[in-house]
Amino acid sequence: MSRETVLAALARRIGARRAPWPEMDEADSDPYTLLIDGTEAVTRREYGEAYIDLQVEVWRTAKAGDDQRATAASGALETLIAQIYGTDPTLGGACLGMRYAEGNTFYPADGTDLVGAAVSFVLEYARPE
Repeated sequence: MSRETVLAALARRIGARRAPWPEMDEADSDPYTLLIDGTEAVTRREYGEAYIDLQVEVWRTAKAGDDQRATAASGALETLIAQIYGTDPTLGGACLGMRYAEGNTFYPADGTDLVGAAVSFVLEYARPE
């Protein structure tokens, strides 16, 4: 297992873009998803393997009508969490497992029809030392 294997598997699962981040096309009605890889920390060492917790954030924007912003943002958050977990929390064997850490919704009051959801997950994987 490697950091890149884990990140690539998660990006494929949720259809996310990774750095460098392209500009969002506001005319596009499809959700826009970014995967932001964060820090990693070794949590334990056993038998020549390092077990690592990798923090990732996923941000998604979607369009919503003015009267449905809060509902649309909550729906985006719920969908994002379900997609990340999927039916296999090991991402097809790319990692050992994952934990949901936190989430938030955004619905600006500036007249835009965009809403957002952000989640943070911890992905655990192992690599030889």
